[in-house]
Amino acid sequence: MIPVAVESGRSALDLLESGASFDIALLDLHMPEMDGTMLAAHIRRLRSPSELPLALLSSGAATRAEVCADGSAKDLFAFILSKPVKPSLLFDGMQTAVTQTAAPPRIKEPARDFDHKLADRLPLKILIAEDNVVNQRVLSRCLERIGYRPDIVANGLEAVEAVERQHYDAVLMDVHMPQMDGLEAAQTIRQRFRDKLRPRLIAMTANAMQGDREECLAAGMDDYVTKPVQMALLHAALERCAVALVE
Repeated sequence: MIPVAVESGRSALDLLESGASFDIALLDLHMPEMDGTMLAAHIRRLRSPSELPLALLSSGAATRAEVCADGSAKDLFAFILSKPVKPSLLFDGMQTAVTQTAAPPRIKEPARDFDHKLADRLPLKILIAEDNVVNQRVLSRCLERIGYRPDIVANGLEAVEAVERQHYDAVLMDVHMPQMDGLEAAQTIRQRFRDKLRPRLIAMTANAMQGDREECLAAGMDDYVTKPVQMALLHAALERCAVALVE
């Protein structure tokens, strides 16, 4: 994906009026001549939300309610983020916006056939800790295709509470979540449970940057997969989980 950057709202409108096509537009709230909400209103005359979802980036602490206080911008934006923007939040927002306006997400198949009955061979009780609803559905569907029926929670605090309530063999833990992020949740679970009693913690992060794996492992994660999670990588992580549990 190669982004196209322009310096003004007028330039953006010129591109769209010329017929240029984009999957999503990221608009700065504070721009000269035409701010982000004004530009969004103009864009809506050219493209519907399903044709071009919009996101607003603000350098202040503006929330959706504040930006849309007068009701004029209520339905303009798929999501709003404050700057500096966290890559994981931007990724999740873009994925949700594009997925909701497109066909249902397709799950990539690995080059080899995966085991549709992996759950029969490796019975595992699995918990998904992920705050993004679309990601929850996609990951749950991936697991269902290989025979698992996972439980789902929306943040690290709920993950810790779920692990305290019942036994899980594996927790697929998003790194960036509200209330308690995945790294803090992993540290908490490690502190409260001995190795033989605690679930295997598998980090999920959209930040496929050098050092991210090491950071996750240092925080107490046992394994690491990047988002969007590919079926082959998920399959392999669960196989490693099953091997670790019997060692």
